[in-house]
Amino acid sequence: MADGHTADILMLSCSIGSGHMRASAALEKGVQRLDSSRECLIVDFPREVSPTIEALLRKVYMDSLKLMPAAYGRIYRMSELQAARTGTSNRISDVYDRLQHISELWAAGYESFSPERLTLRNIQARSLPLRTLERLIHKSRARALVAPHFFGAGVLGNYKKENPDAFAAAVLTDYVPHPMGVPPNLDLYVVADDEAAAEVEKLGAPADRIHPTGIPIDPVFEEPADPAGVRRDLLALPDAEEDDLPVVMVMGGGLGGGHLDLVVSSLLEASAAMHLVVLCGSNERTRIHLQDLASTRGRSATFLGFTDRVRDLLAASSVLVTKPGGMSCTEALACGIPQVLINPIPGQEEDNAAAMIRYGAAVMTERADNVLGETLKILSSANHQRNMVESARAAHRPHSAEAAARLVLEHLA
Repeated sequence: MADGHTADILMLSCSIGSGHMRASAALEKGVQRLDSSRECLIVDFPREVSPTIEALLRKVYMDSLKLMPAAYGRIYRMSELQAARTGTSNRISDVYDRLQHISELWAAGYESFSPERLTLRNIQARSLPLRTLERLIHKSRARALVAPHFFGAGVLGNYKKENPDAFAAAVLTDYVPHPMGVPPNLDLYVVADDEAAAEVEKLGAPADRIHPTGIPIDPVFEEPADPAGVRRDLLALPDAEEDDLPVVMVMGGGLGGGHLDLVVSSLLEASAAMHLVVLCGSNERTRIHLQDLASTRGRSATFLGFTDRVRDLLAASSVLVTKPGGMSCTEALACGIPQVLINPIPGQEEDNAAAMIRYGAAVMTERADNVLGETLKILSSANHQRNMVESARAAHRPHSAEAAARLVLEHLA
């Protein structure tokens, strides 16, 4: 954080996974639309605590998902069960502290965690996140503290114990809350829907502090889209009146090399019956690889790098194929587009997929080679597609970023 940067609202975000930073940016836009005089400061909180720990957490997270996804899922469910069983703020805080302490031991070079390693120096190190938060508050002079990630939320819970008058809020970016991201002593909880609100209440948060206003997404998703313009300018396609082939979009940023290859290979089999568009994000190597794959097979598709026109692309598309990240699913609901979900991260993304299926806005396939069949079913059945579109629109919580921002700003009045 730059020295001397003051702000009204301090957001303790995290760049491990893009969703938390996107939710933070959306909330900041919501604040600016309601009160342009208010300043927000978004920090990558794990990095502020320790770049070494942040790098280690990132590596452990990514390697676990790549090499041991089932093990990651078991750890997620076990920690969820352990935290939920206790039902007290002290025990939930203990779970958070243990996770944080294990991270610090890893960073110090330990191969495993054991109680006898708890030296005085290590016990004192457990307060490092709290000391970092206090430093950020002192420098920014922030009066509202917001955490869109469980790491920051856990620290806010501990900070509130010592500073009960401070305003602290959690913004949950998945559809089923994990207990470690829900300290029960915060002032505000922004959650995805009524089901998530009920789960947060079960974890001990007061009902009147829980607001199911939706996961905050960029306010641009509430504005009129320009599907004709994106077809012409970005996809180089004729107007829809001249060419009525459906656009199928794959958001490949989180699918990973092997899964994305399989998904794209499956959809390329029917590329003559659709306009296949694959968003590769900032992964230029993947974009070139997939482009070569399509060219070698004599198939037609469009492979895009980073673009700020996702809203328009979704509006121009008939089906979205994606991993069930909380932000991606919510953006799809806002656009009323049917989702084919693939390769969820065990734990939180499985829960997101279950929510989308419960809404009737998505289908999920366990196998990449089934993606084509599910996609063609949506495209070929007008009733099926219409029902999914209507379900998505019914599930969407409009103006979620402004609604969350309004709740935060009320405490600054």
